[in-house]
Amino acid sequence: MNRKLTLPATNEQKQLIHRLKRQHRLDEDTYRHLIRQYSGGRTSTSAELTKEEARQMISRLLDPDGSNAQGEKRKYRLVCRIYRLSCEISGLNAPYDVDDPVEREMNIAKLNQWLRQYGACKKPVSRQNYKELNATHRQLKARSNKERKQS
Repeated sequence: MNRKLTLPATNEQKQLIHRLKRQHRLDEDTYRHLIRQYSGGRTSTSAELTKEEARQMISRLLDPDGSNAQGEKRKYRLVCRIYRLSCEISGLNAPYDVDDPVEREMNIAKLNQWLRQYGACKKPVSRQNYKELNATHRQLKARSNKERKQS
């Protein structure tokens, strides 16, 4: 059963939204209108945005004309492959349920912790650029292959 969990925006997302508001010199009315637009009219405050709504709003503020959308999609697909690989590695996420949204969030946190400690670039997935994500993918693929050969 695939349940849809609505997570609140993270503190980092809210901070970034406020920083982008200042950078773009958005007046209060325009800012509130944007939040209402991305929340489907549900709220006018960033504190009540969901994680996905905040992600969409940040993407729009960072790339208003959508010129980087293809690169972001490519990056997102690579992040998905990294996550799937992490679920095959016994020391990371293999024994956990990937269909449960709460477990998925915990799996992502465990992956990020592991990457900060053992990863090639010592950063969580969300802060890696495409080149670093490729290095992370290669590292996890090698580890997954090694585990398969040992079993």
